[in-house]
Amino acid sequence: MKFLVDRTAGKLAQKLRALGFDAALWSAGSGEEAAREARAGGRIFLTRCRRLAGGGGDFPVTVVEADRPAEQVREVLGKLRLEPREEAFFSRCLRCNEELRPATKEEVEGRVPEFIYRTYDSFHLCPRCRRVYWPGTHLEKMKKEVGGILPGNDPGRGPGKAGMPGGERWKKKGAHG
Repeated sequence: MKFLVDRTAGKLAQKLRALGFDAALWSAGSGEEAAREARAGGRIFLTRCRRLAGGGGDFPVTVVEADRPAEQVREVLGKLRLEPREEAFFSRCLRCNEELRPATKEEVEGRVPEFIYRTYDSFHLCPRCRRVYWPGTHLEKMKKEVGGILPGNDPGRGPGKAGMPGGERWKKKGAHG
């Protein structure tokens, strides 16, 4: 599932990326321009602006009514009846939406703090913005945050029955060059 997310819901795009969805950010223009871009990219347009939702005609659009990003994600998943795939979690760059690729230690040497380089063996790299990701000490916090977004989970307790992926699929925003 691919999305074009209006800037009025920019944090929603980042949360969808964390769940592994292709969520491009649309930042300017008319409803007609959004419609063209959504159609051309085979994307569903997500917006908080009802005016934009009606401006382009025959393209898939979902108006997001929730205020908080976690609630917005739950709303979108519910409205579109989507279930995120655990193996896709943290597979996209949170900054630019590109799919991450595995990186060798040699590729990231000098691009991450020395302590991180010595401590971790698993790295991922964004081929577009060159941002480096690694499974860091923040793993439990991220599991709780992403787990709280998923329908059926208690936002205060983190993952529930849906389960969460292991450490290798969790990436930490890292240094970039």
